[in-house]
Amino acid sequence: MVWRMATREWDLRTRPTLETPRLRLEPWADAHFECFAAFMRDLDVIRWVRRAPLDRDRALELHERSLAEWDQYGFGKRAIIERETERWLGFAEISLVGPGKGSRDDDIEIGYFIEPGRWGEGIATEAALELRDEAFGRCALSELVGRCRVENVASARVLAKVGFRKLRLFELQDGAVVEIHHLRREQWAVAERGSLGFEDAPLALGGGYRETG
Repeated sequence: MVWRMATREWDLRTRPTLETPRLRLEPWADAHFECFAAFMRDLDVIRWVRRAPLDRDRALELHERSLAEWDQYGFGKRAIIERETERWLGFAEISLVGPGKGSRDDDIEIGYFIEPGRWGEGIATEAALELRDEAFGRCALSELVGRCRVENVASARVLAKVGFRKLRLFELQDGAVVEIHHLRREQWAVAERGSLGFEDAPLALGGGYRETG
């Protein structure tokens, strides 16, 4: 018998659902756990982010952490649902980076993970644009980072499309090398007003990204 958790209810006023022409980005909930657990066992999905698939206990641990992030920060992981078919397509998130990952411990990063069978359809870009706008709009964040393995050219391309600029490379403890990308709210605001593209927007008001250690 497959164990399934009881679903908890959340205040949708503080966890709004986002929509794009093709996608519904639902704030993380218990209803997403089974899809998430299966998704993170797919070797193509985890290729650039972890060495082995998640077992169910570890998937549950990350699921609970994702719910806690919404409680603590008011943002976090979102399930990507195709509006036309109601099909799960993966997830996207704005979340705390944490230590040892190539940026400041308190940086907030954007991430996106799409069903391999739907790669190349612009789904990651569509979701990332919406989360970027939420981060600088509703969440009023001052900056975002994006990280990807140097081999993951498609992910770096998505970051560039939504306005991020590559800062540098960083070698993780396991030897993997990641690119660190960055976008400030001022750049986003200038580009949103339509006067400049992201490539022409100023790096920042008062300076660019500053390391803290």
